[in-house]
Amino acid sequence: MKYTTSKQSTQEYKWEKYHSLNIFTGKRMSRFVAVEVDVAIGRKIQQRRKELGLTAENLAEQIGVSQQQFSRYERGATKINVAHLVNIAVILDTPISWFFADSKADNLTFSSQETYVPLRNDALKSRLDYHWAKLSNEQRRNLINFLDVMNK
Repeated sequence: MKYTTSKQSTQEYKWEKYHSLNIFTGKRMSRFVAVEVDVAIGRKIQQRRKELGLTAENLAEQIGVSQQQFSRYERGATKINVAHLVNIAVILDTPISWFFADSKADNLTFSSQETYVPLRNDALKSRLDYHWAKLSNEQRRNLINFLDVMNK
């Protein structure tokens, strides 16, 4: 019996298990497919890579994987190897905890204690747009009021 990922909504994936047959032993094996956390980490990698103006091909080469494998990491189609994630964090000059910010897994919420500040203005704008989209109207008003006070 084989189960595949079922998409609940545009951004939410179920954690599912599927069975496959080991061709050497003939025994059934259980494997887990990509989950919401993998998709979120992939999006963060892609976001930061683009902020720094790096191509996917260039970053894939630097961490020693094919461009196809790197693409699967960014889409969340494959669980990322921890060593690769560490290398990506170093290359992108980003705390590794940032990749887990706002991710949820089994009722655990990861939040980044360390934050990075993008170096380029377009990267700063990208981060502002990212957070702005998540704010309620009241939070947006409060932020604008705060900025007005800061600029006086």
